[in-house]
Amino acid sequence: MIDKVISTVERYQMLKKGATVIVALSGGADSMALLSVLISIRNNYNLTLIAAHVNHGLRGEEAARDENFVKEHCQRLGIELRVLNENIKVITENSGEGLEECGRRIRYEFFKTICKDAVIATAHTLSDCLETTLFNLTRGSVLKGICGIPPVRDNVIRPLIECSRTEIEEYCRQNNISYVTDSTNSEDNYMRNHIRHNIVPQLKLINPMLDDAYHRCLNSLIDDENLLSELSSRLINLAETENGYKTNVLLDAHVSLRKRAIANIIMGQTGIPAQNKHVQAVDELLLRGGDIQIHQAAIVRVKAGVLKFPSKNIEILPWSIEFHEGTVDLPFTKIRIEIVNKKDLENIQNIHNNILDYCFDYDKIKANPFIRNRCEGDKIKLSKRNCTKSLKKLFNESGIPPDDRNKVIIICDDDGLIWVEGFGCAERCSVCNETERVCIIFLGRTENA
Repeated sequence: MIDKVISTVERYQMLKKGATVIVALSGGADSMALLSVLISIRNNYNLTLIAAHVNHGLRGEEAARDENFVKEHCQRLGIELRVLNENIKVITENSGEGLEECGRRIRYEFFKTICKDAVIATAHTLSDCLETTLFNLTRGSVLKGICGIPPVRDNVIRPLIECSRTEIEEYCRQNNISYVTDSTNSEDNYMRNHIRHNIVPQLKLINPMLDDAYHRCLNSLIDDENLLSELSSRLINLAETENGYKTNVLLDAHVSLRKRAIANIIMGQTGIPAQNKHVQAVDELLLRGGDIQIHQAAIVRVKAGVLKFPSKNIEILPWSIEFHEGTVDLPFTKIRIEIVNKKDLENIQNIHNNILDYCFDYDKIKANPFIRNRCEGDKIKLSKRNCTKSLKKLFNESGIPPDDRNKVIIICDDDGLIWVEGFGCAERCSVCNETERVCIIFLGRTENA
């Protein structure tokens, strides 16, 4: 397996001579194997290795066990170890992030504080990559997402990305490498675990050599992705003009390259990854001209044969989005909608202290619920107040700046307003003793992500 890792390192130029490497060390089989392999090859590259462990404060005694395990292991090997203890659940209550999303952010922020010039080595494997590909495929991802986890992203490297989980566990066995097991890995309520435990085994019934087949496919996909990315960059350079991008140059290109170019242009102009619906909308705009609004209130304009992004300091256009469970992408943010049994409410992780401000009785919704920004004349009778007030008056009383009022999220049905961000739900949809199903809104504004 070491030879395979060296081949991966060389192919993707992961390591430079004399590099400092921060090794993300959870204590699991993958990360323990990663540390072992890097120790084995460190003289080849004159590496300085520093292990880093984050205790997220989510698994109590088990998390403490993992922390003590990596401390003892690193001490025995003479490897410097940095440890961070955080209470991720408390952080998410204030940030509105999901547990996984927040944990990842905290980990990488910690790694970067250890040594600013270091590369960060994580223990993602070929099996992790396959699970990511399958997950992204079900969400309708573009080619980049189908390629799974990139071997290198900025200063983050994945030396085990071409090794399967089976290979890694065998490597640990052969080299007497002990490791700990996260009990949550066996729970199917996480989508990745569901894919790992239920979907991948079914695919291996079709092809027992699935790992090898996927690896061959992945290499071809990565090559195609790299080529198309390079060609789309050339197209952008060719189309670029002093005040925007020439629409005739973009329209003359193959639709695949044009849409890639549009996605990259949106990312470059707004700093936010483009959603497929935004790429499609801009692509159609190239022919007809005019203005459209996309995320973060960014306006895209096609005029006189030029695609441009005028100032964002304009009134936000009206928008309306279908209400559905799961993650919902809004023009300048995203939210997550969960529908749970009331009796399970206390068991939900990642809830705010004022959780009821983000809840309403799901069964009291009338037909055709949807999400939108404010409209002239909007009124609501809030569950916490005994009077009906206009949103304009509520906004004035709360001191919400005029420029931010069209960004406030509103959920409606055929009978009117159900829930208003920052104010709670309408009295008619409030949670009560008879409530059976509760709808919870989790906020996650992109500008704060």
